[in-house]
Amino acid sequence: MQSIKTIDKGSNSQVLIVDDMEINVDILAEIISEMGFVPLSAYSVEEAFGFIKTSLPQLILLDVSMPQMDGYEFCSILKRNPVTRDIPVIFISALDTIQDKLRGLELGAVDFITKPFEATEVTMRVRNQLESRRMKLEMEGFNRRLHKMLSAQMEKLDNEKKAVICALAEMINIRMGVPGDHLKRVKYNSRVLAQSLQLAPDFLELVTEEFIENIGDAAMLHNLGYLWDSEKEGHCVTGVKILNSLLEYEEASIFKELAIDVITFHHDRYEANDKIPLAARITQIINDFDHQTYLFRANFTDEEIRKKAIDALLPDSGIIYDPQIMEIFTKIQRQLHIDK
Repeated sequence: MQSIKTIDKGSNSQVLIVDDMEINVDILAEIISEMGFVPLSAYSVEEAFGFIKTSLPQLILLDVSMPQMDGYEFCSILKRNPVTRDIPVIFISALDTIQDKLRGLELGAVDFITKPFEATEVTMRVRNQLESRRMKLEMEGFNRRLHKMLSAQMEKLDNEKKAVICALAEMINIRMGVPGDHLKRVKYNSRVLAQSLQLAPDFLELVTEEFIENIGDAAMLHNLGYLWDSEKEGHCVTGVKILNSLLEYEEASIFKELAIDVITFHHDRYEANDKIPLAARITQIINDFDHQTYLFRANFTDEEIRKKAIDALLPDSGIIYDPQIMEIFTKIQRQLHIDK
């Protein structure tokens, strides 16, 4: 059933009638036509499948007793298929015991009409089901639009919060005398390094698209604690408190999680703690690399600046820095922005 397509909203509702008795099909088709809907007549389950493969009906009127495959089995197949399971099915059958009706309802049918049927009863039940389906589809569409709108608004608010917090981080750096575009380079370079780690098997599951999208902003906040605490150790704890205060009413998010990791662990040494969160390990290397390039920027070419900065970091691979990340870092260092 891979080629199934839904009916356009502007077209008349289609009702599939499945019964091996031609006279029953003709009578039901006439009732459906008089209601203003489009009847599709199938005299076997095989014919019914043929209609469904072409387009999805809005309702199925289904007989129980048919050769080869009965209505119960056909209904069961429809309800197991995620493409067809939401099509309402009304059984129309001479079988009228409580057990017969319960079996049909348990299989997923929405109603049960006993033969011989009255045109008025068929009309009422068909109209009720089609109206219920129409309202359900409209509500689902409304919910999708509402969810999309709310998601867009929440994303906008989240981005605005990030922008404010990152601006605050830049103000702190200015107060500390850190060079102008340092945090912008840390943001960009952290994302580049994170993207490169996607190719390494050990980091494949950790470096998701969400991780890459948020690592740059999170890395910018590593010195957030210096807003109130100038001590090297104390500013990590203070930074987390500030972040939690600024995002007090925000639910858990990948940005908040990464930012807390960066603020908390960006001074930890790899030799003392090889379980440092990945975001902090990335930030540590990128932040120190940028500080090193700043030291050499005045008297050397870009190539020489990069080499001297890397040479300054490499002795601490496995001591301060994660050696696996350092290895990848040295291979992609030409892609990183440096101070000029």
